[in-house]
Amino acid sequence: CLWQQQINRTMGKSRIHFLITRVRSKTCILIKDSLLGVSTLNSFWIMKMSRNYYHSECVYLDANTISIIVGHPEWYGRLFNFLFENHFYIAFSDVLLTELSKAKRKHNDFNTFFTILPSAEIKSFETIIEEEVKSYPKTRTDSLLLLSTNLELEEQTITSWLSSDETEKALEKQLLRANKLRQHLEIVKANFPPSNQGKYSIGQAEIFSWMVTAQWLKVNNPDFMKKLNDERRLLKPEVFPSIQLFAYYVYYKYYLDDRQPKELSDFGCLFHLFYFPYCKLVIVERRMCNILNKIKFHSKVLDNVEITNVDFLSNNQIFKR
Repeated sequence: CLWQQQINRTMGKSRIHFLITRVRSKTCILIKDSLLGVSTLNSFWIMKMSRNYYHSECVYLDANTISIIVGHPEWYGRLFNFLFENHFYIAFSDVLLTELSKAKRKHNDFNTFFTILPSAEIKSFETIIEEEVKSYPKTRTDSLLLLSTNLELEEQTITSWLSSDETEKALEKQLLRANKLRQHLEIVKANFPPSNQGKYSIGQAEIFSWMVTAQWLKVNNPDFMKKLNDERRLLKPEVFPSIQLFAYYVYYKYYLDDRQPKELSDFGCLFHLFYFPYCKLVIVERRMCNILNKIKFHSKVLDNVEITNVDFLSNNQIFKR
């Protein structure tokens, strides 16, 4: 009953009709939405915060993709069906919300997006790394979720947060982190020379990833690294896919492709990378997509993740252009 009231408050304006039932001790929502053009009943398993809920159903969209979608609300019905039929949910991180907050005119549209479509707040990337450290030498298995579903969000929660003083502080913090990251990477590059041929090679990527992972942990988790050293154990970088992917991406973009960051915001985008190894589907802008698929081809860090761009939506007839 409480869920029914929450649904009515949050989704009532969209004329979505809900039938809540219990199926084998899990909650199933059957949804029919005449406004969004969903012609059939869809079933969606409510996602709970528990170790039994696997993070593989997570879909991560970047700010650019979300901005495209909210400009076409007529697409919501088909996207809604796609997510429900595949038991997917759209993940939103503090990093993503901070980036979306810059588009002030779209705050209400973003609120509608995260309210209508199955979505969930996920943990900070710092928390994910801490969980990787705690699980060592085993692979992290904790849920990615911070909140179980968008049903727990009060109406206008997203809009309020995007416009809050907290967001302004988060923006300042992100810029400081990006600036610090830029300075650190400049130092790293000066101490990581190219191969004997005078150019960086794909073969150096794994070494670079190991080095960055070790440095990150030494700075942010010194006790862990000290214990590892005292016990004379070698670091297993594959246990830290979040840091590994970050390192691979930096290497492929700024070393192999020899690109130079144009703005500080280029480094801010790197903080999304920590989530991708724990997602089932990642939809990002084309340049990032191309680099990530090169990494996927040459390493195992994205083995269980599909990386694509907004064309995926049109190719699967989710959107009609």
